[in-house]
Amino acid sequence: MNPSDNETTFYLVRHGEAEHNVLGILSSWPEKRIFHLTENGKLRVSAVAEELSDKKIGKLYSSPITRTLETARIISERIGVGITVDERLRETDFGVYDCGTFAARDEKYATDLDRLDTDIAEIEGLRHVRERIVSFLGDVMNRDAGEKIVIVSHGDPLEVMRGVLLGQTLEESLLDWAPEKGSMTEVVVLGDFLAA
Repeated sequence: MNPSDNETTFYLVRHGEAEHNVLGILSSWPEKRIFHLTENGKLRVSAVAEELSDKKIGKLYSSPITRTLETARIISERIGVGITVDERLRETDFGVYDCGTFAARDEKYATDLDRLDTDIAEIEGLRHVRERIVSFLGDVMNRDAGEKIVIVSHGDPLEVMRGVLLGQTLEESLLDWAPEKGSMTEVVVLGDFLAA
C-alpha cells in the first residue's frame, strides 16, 4: 500500500500544568528559567499516558522545553516508545515578554489574532509558528505516514497544528479550539493531507 493512502492518527498532547502556569509567567525557548510540572500536572499527564497505553503508538515527539519533556517521559515510560525531540515543537518565542507575566503580553496582544504578524524581535508571530509546524508535519508524514503518533507540545503550536491537520486557515485554527493543560486530542488524517 502506498504510504499516502494510509490513515495517520495524531494524538496532540499539551504539557501538564507547570510551575510557570501557576505563577502566571510566560516561558519560552531558550529557557531563561526552568519550570517543572506540578504534582497536579503529573497526575493529569499520567491519566493521559494510561489512555494512550492501548493505542499501539509508533512514534512520540516532544518539544525540547522542560515541561514538555517531563510530560513526554511520563508517557514514554507508560507506552514503551522512545522520545524524539524536535525544536520546531517548542513554545512560541515570547521575546521581550519571556519570563514576564501573561498580563503584560496580553496588554498589547489581547487575542491570538493580534499575534498573527509581529516583530520577531518582540514576540514570534503565529504565522511563523505555523511555518515551523508545517515543516515538522511534512517531515513526519514523509517518515511516519500510517503510524499512530503522539506529539507533546504547547498551546499555540498545538492550536496551529490541529488547524493544519484539519485543513483550516491559521485564523480559523486560532478561533476554533485551544487545548487544556495535560489534555490529549485525537486527529485522524487520510493520505498526504499536506499535498493539497
